[in-house]
Amino acid sequence: MRTARSAAVAPGFDYMMLQNDLTTPVVLDTDGNLRWVGTGLSTSIASLFHDDGFFVGSANTPELYRLELNGSYAPRPLGSTRYTNFHHDLVRGKTGLLAELDALEGGVLRYESNLVEISPTGEVIKEWDMAKIFRDAMQAGGDDPSNFVRDGIDWFHMNSAIYVAADDSLLISSRENFVVKIDYATGHIKWILGDTTKHWYVDYPSLRALTLKLKSGKPPVGQHSLSIASNGELLMFNNGLGSVNQPAGTAAGITRDYSTPSRYAIDAAARTAVETWTYSPTPAIYSAICSSVYEAGAPNHHLITYSAVTAPVRTELLALDSAGKIAFDYVYPGGNCAVAFNGKEVDFSALMLK
Repeated sequence: MRTARSAAVAPGFDYMMLQNDLTTPVVLDTDGNLRWVGTGLSTSIASLFHDDGFFVGSANTPELYRLELNGSYAPRPLGSTRYTNFHHDLVRGKTGLLAELDALEGGVLRYESNLVEISPTGEVIKEWDMAKIFRDAMQAGGDDPSNFVRDGIDWFHMNSAIYVAADDSLLISSRENFVVKIDYATGHIKWILGDTTKHWYVDYPSLRALTLKLKSGKPPVGQHSLSIASNGELLMFNNGLGSVNQPAGTAAGITRDYSTPSRYAIDAAARTAVETWTYSPTPAIYSAICSSVYEAGAPNHHLITYSAVTAPVRTELLALDSAGKIAFDYVYPGGNCAVAFNGKEVDFSALMLK
């Protein structure tokens, strides 16, 4: 423990849920006490609390589990034979749950490039295939996408996706490349925001034409945990690790030696973005993979999860109040996403036990 919770600085929330690679979702209170953990499931990276229970996507099979607070759980197979397993996050969508799924088509693995909206019982509502979306856009713009969209290879690495009701769209994080906004109904690309020293921008005019100009601040690099802040800005964990799976001889982009939460004001009409807020402690903290930041409880209160801090290897949970003061700072041994892929506030105030 670096900083215990005290009456002097309020975190703005009471409980947090850790999605991890060891157990079911874990619930901690803001004093750092373990309040709930289930049994029977050994990973909960793709999970969320919804409708008074936890939903957990299997990392090995196309099954969605409903996990009750009494510890019981039951699998709900997906209503499609294309998908093989869940990965990364699981969040509420427009009408169902947004799931990041691997797929197998014609013997070819579609790795971390499919977003699917499913019902809580596993039925498929709507699908978005990033390979098709980007092939179509690049070909329409006069580019050959064959050295960008590469079947059977982790060319996209989707690690976060959210529904934006304000304009009926989806915001998707491609860890290897950028953040992209697409139209919910059509899948057409609205804009891209990312590191313009990477392969996608350097080598493809069709994607450059879709890119927002970053007027100030630093671009997203290796980002995770997209969300829309209370003021309408785009919030994310800006990891700072450049691309690790680009074609040989192409630009991998920036790699930094620090990570920050970052918030961006997007002007879609002007095609611009501005980084409006960041948290950068001294000394700097570097968590190259996984990790998250979300507003928690009240506007401008933040819960930050550094999932894989090095030297020494650790996971760090840190909460900030609206003035940027540390409400708590807890450190746990171990890293590489096992202790916490992601940390979110969980609100039990309207809980109804059945």
